[in-house]
Amino acid sequence: MLKDIQITEQPVCACVPLDFPLTLRCKAQGPTKLYYQWFMQWESTCQEIPGATQPDLHIHARKTNLYTCRVNDINDRILFSNWVRVKVLKNIPAGVIPHDWNGEPIMVNQPVSVHVTSHNAVRLCCYALGLPAPEYQWYHNGRYLPYRRGKEVEIKSIRRRDCGNYLCHVSNVHGEIWSEPAELTIGASPQPAICPGLTPRHRYYATGKVALLIGNNGYLNHPNLLAPMVDVFELSTLLRRLGFCVISLIDLTREEMLTSVSQFLQLLDKGVYGLFYYAGHGYEHLGRNYMVPIDAPQPYKPENCISVQRILQQMQERKTALNVVLLDTCRKWYNSHCALSKVSPLKPLGNTVYGYATSENAEAYEVQDEAFSSGIFMTYLKKHILRELKVTHMLDEVLEDIGSDPLVAGRQVMEIKHSLKESRALTDKIYSSGNERLNRTVWDQRTKIPKQVVKFSCGVEAEVRFKVVFSNLIHTFAKLTRSPSHLSDVRILLYKTTDSLGFSNHRLNPVDSPLTMQDDEEVDCMLRLCNLQKYQDNIIIKIELHCTKKDNGARVQENLEQIIPIPWIAKRLNKTNTPCGERKPTNGAAAKDSIPNLQNQLNAMSIDKETPLAQHFANALDIPCHGHSKSSSEPEENDEGDILPFF
Repeated sequence: MLKDIQITEQPVCACVPLDFPLTLRCKAQGPTKLYYQWFMQWESTCQEIPGATQPDLHIHARKTNLYTCRVNDINDRILFSNWVRVKVLKNIPAGVIPHDWNGEPIMVNQPVSVHVTSHNAVRLCCYALGLPAPEYQWYHNGRYLPYRRGKEVEIKSIRRRDCGNYLCHVSNVHGEIWSEPAELTIGASPQPAICPGLTPRHRYYATGKVALLIGNNGYLNHPNLLAPMVDVFELSTLLRRLGFCVISLIDLTREEMLTSVSQFLQLLDKGVYGLFYYAGHGYEHLGRNYMVPIDAPQPYKPENCISVQRILQQMQERKTALNVVLLDTCRKWYNSHCALSKVSPLKPLGNTVYGYATSENAEAYEVQDEAFSSGIFMTYLKKHILRELKVTHMLDEVLEDIGSDPLVAGRQVMEIKHSLKESRALTDKIYSSGNERLNRTVWDQRTKIPKQVVKFSCGVEAEVRFKVVFSNLIHTFAKLTRSPSHLSDVRILLYKTTDSLGFSNHRLNPVDSPLTMQDDEEVDCMLRLCNLQKYQDNIIIKIELHCTKKDNGARVQENLEQIIPIPWIAKRLNKTNTPCGERKPTNGAAAKDSIPNLQNQLNAMSIDKETPLAQHFANALDIPCHGHSKSSSEPEENDEGDILPFF
């Protein structure tokens, strides 16, 4: 039994317009019957409110006041609640508060850009209604300001370091909102905060951006494709420019697709922009969309595939600010005897955008030119995705371009479905509250693989570099950096020593290959490591040296083994999550690690110019370019000149 009075529900502060009706509540429990009495601070005195003897105090807010509630029992035990302030904002226009308002923040005063010509004092103000009263957090040039947590930011003497973009994040238990940016500048002449003629659209910001891109090319029981690999590569490059943390994967089984989606969902959080893109075989039936994994049987059923709607449902559960799903697949249904999977309706959260490469019951096409294959949808998406437009308006531009392309006129028309109620764009800035998982700097550092230097006993030295092309595919490059004068005809080769889950070896010469280019300097060979999501331990590669001694013409061969760490994303996709092995290299130790800047490093592999480049991509991944389905009931790819329908 309780011996003392305990308050179980404290009243909360509020910020409301004039004459707004609200209820302050104080609940308590104790050993005997309890009595309540509300008080209000009037000017400098505390006054009892006549008749206010219930746990709930109903008021019409007319002035800003402080309130507290006294709770006592028959034994004269007394306990006071917290003091709460009811802030009254006057001159609020009618219609600002919706009829169904549940207390989420409503911005009524935005910070205004300021330009000063000397070290003047500056004050930025941001006011919002809210029940409970909202909390404020200011940011400067995207950086969290830990001591700026009020409605106003005052700088007594502005300096150069104070200039820049200021933004206020306003939140309470019911929601959050961002202010419009305010530019603080100092100098002889003012600089406009926004371009002339543009409206300040940038009211919305992301707390992080993350994208999962999947491209399935090499199918075990269905026709193989060419465009998805290139399309995923190009889209990942563009999304990184927009600040996205990108997971890009190719050729996944059903189990691997489910695992990758699960890892992607764990990265989503409140306020994050999530983007999911899939290119590969797919179908639609009665409004349900399914993705076909590379190990799907012939013929496949819904249980062999992945439901797109279920993924979107799970994205919504993460309380993301924006969900974008882009499907670069066919939308034809070929197996009418299969039942649909059970999917609940999506919640009307107003933050979802669907972009279909083609319309219902139609095919999506790819085009093959002298360089490489690319989907029609991606051909035009990459033209507009970097534009500062509401995401639905950006996709409208893509739709118009596809509609005017004579190659697919009457055969492929993009479709857009959305419930986006806010003017959010993929170009919106990121203002993070400290989520290290989606910190781009941390993400990029974890994604990179440090270069290694190897030394042979004969005096030859080589540098081994890495390029993460996809999250489950890396290119390993080797370049001779030191060849002793007593040796000639020095050559170096890279091999994988263990299983053959996926690799290919190339001796390189400069050519134009968007997926294999490393940088402008020549390298001597390349080893492509695929299917990294299947590995449980670090990869061991063999570095093989061949050379000739000048004094006697004897051929020399020397081998080293080197550990290649699996990229952390690929490691997370391994379902067993087995820790990396500790096997040590033989005949030489790994040199000191250093982290190169791999962002735009390019180099190329030797390719027969008479063979289409897309064929080389497929060969390098051990994928036949032309597969044949065993069943005539499945829609196959049609050969129509330069246009190839795919998915």
